[in-house]
Amino acid sequence: MGLVDFLMQGDPVIQRLTSKYLLDKDEEYIETGYIQRYLDLFDPVHHMWGGGVYSPKWISTHYTMLELKNLEINPKHPTYQKGLETLLNHLWQKEGVVNQRRHQDLCVVGMLLSLSSYLGEKDHRIYEMIDYLLSHQIETGGFNCMWETTPTKVASVHATLSILEGFRDFLKLEDQYRQSEVKEAVLKAEEALLRRELFKKMGTHDPIHPFMIEPHYPNRWKYDILRALRYFVTVNHPYDERMKDAINMLVHRMKDGKLPKGEMISGLIHFNYKDVR
Repeated sequence: MGLVDFLMQGDPVIQRLTSKYLLDKDEEYIETGYIQRYLDLFDPVHHMWGGGVYSPKWISTHYTMLELKNLEINPKHPTYQKGLETLLNHLWQKEGVVNQRRHQDLCVVGMLLSLSSYLGEKDHRIYEMIDYLLSHQIETGGFNCMWETTPTKVASVHATLSILEGFRDFLKLEDQYRQSEVKEAVLKAEEALLRRELFKKMGTHDPIHPFMIEPHYPNRWKYDILRALRYFVTVNHPYDERMKDAINMLVHRMKDGKLPKGEMISGLIHFNYKDVR
């Protein structure tokens, strides 16, 4: 059985994504399969999932909505809109000020920017997030989630990729707000990842962490080479020789044209993706 045939036997969401991205077909949004299962778990009274906003991981509103976005729910769906408003009301207050001692983690803001931009509507809070992220880019091009407590020259690949994904989705809005500065920040952040050949410690050939050279899904907030390569594909970035080792690592792990699932990230889940083998 070919890869496409294999995928087209899966959940309706997998079928739609396969048809859209591998068969290059126009596909309408759907509300069946995995997406419907998530929608059925929504609390219509408190407008959240899992009884919380950012935790418990991974059944909270924040991480459930990341999954719905990855599965390409209709961004105009009222449940997505209600969930997003819950996130913004709790996680984005006073332009990133959490309390007197700290500000919002940059990686969380990157994910919030992605979720907000996916809605496709302009919102002053999106502009505030852009201001916040641009003001904390490290000289080396990357970002660090805990910028208040970490030396300013130390970047995190986790935070850098989450913010790149947020910038990517913001730029899809074709909004002119600080657009040239965002594009410049994107180039620097992409270079920060490529300088590490997507997974290596600076100045060595060793992986930053063994976790990063294995494919995982869902990724949650965590970085791995498959997620990084997927980002570069989604922005139509030309092939760079520094991607070669990461691509080869994935190819060597493939069996019968399929990648192994990789180790599941520990934590609570709503349900198992039984069709993803």
